[in-house]
Amino acid sequence: MHANANLATVTPLHPATPSPPHRRRWAELLWDLGCLDQVWIETELPGIQLTQQALLQGIRIRDHYAWLEGRGFALHGFLAHWQRLQGQPRGLRIEDAGGAKLLGISFARDASDFALRTLIHTHQDDDRRVPPGQGRHQPAPSTWQGPTDPDTRHDLAEVCGWLRLHPPRLRDHGRLTLVDHELVGCLFEALADQGRALHVLTGTRGVAQRFSGVFHTHHRRAGPWLQLIGDGARLRLDTGAIDSAWVFQRADTSRRQLRLYDDGGRALALVEDQPSLDGSEDPIWRTLINALSD
Repeated sequence: MHANANLATVTPLHPATPSPPHRRRWAELLWDLGCLDQVWIETELPGIQLTQQALLQGIRIRDHYAWLEGRGFALHGFLAHWQRLQGQPRGLRIEDAGGAKLLGISFARDASDFALRTLIHTHQDDDRRVPPGQGRHQPAPSTWQGPTDPDTRHDLAEVCGWLRLHPPRLRDHGRLTLVDHELVGCLFEALADQGRALHVLTGTRGVAQRFSGVFHTHHRRAGPWLQLIGDGARLRLDTGAIDSAWVFQRADTSRRQLRLYDDGGRALALVEDQPSLDGSEDPIWRTLINALSD
């Protein structure tokens, strides 16, 4: 456990990576996806997988940054990391230069086969026309392109893996407490049993997504895997991959956030309650977070 973790930044806050050929293609792909009905979006790390339904209409794109906040979800795409597009039987897979999955997009069972085939054919052909390393490259961003709010910026940088666990940095902005990570699975199960709404932020190197809603059902799968199911969302969490758990309270609020990290200090997820109308903590969330510290 990283009780005294002091893991510094492993990359710049917005790392300088080669921008994909024909950056415009990513914008066109996202706009085309916005013309469809709901799709499933998925991000996955070795210890966590979040899949949820999303309607991508109205997605906004500025240079290398795409973002959308919809009902019950938010999506942030850092397009400088998007390099490859792979077709799947019922969807698409966006990868980085090394072939790692950044974002999976799958289509509903009742989606039009014609629309699906046309979309995959159009954008995969565009991908194949440009050999790796060729084409008109856009310059990599030299400054942060994303939300300007510093708290949001820091959280996105952590769940994208650009920043690693560094307690002194967090303590500069609030109160940080190491808690018992072995109880995290029980906390999720209790929240699902009580039907409490959560915000869960997780991501990959080029994508972050947030689920906002209720997980109604939970069950254990093989080994340490916990699966939580809500309306249009599935979260799979390997509780054995959680090396440390921290409760963080920002200096300007009474609400607290649960931050989960693997043994390399990489953020798996940032979890918060859904506040009441007066902005205070949900009482059940407060009780469970307090129990982690006992």
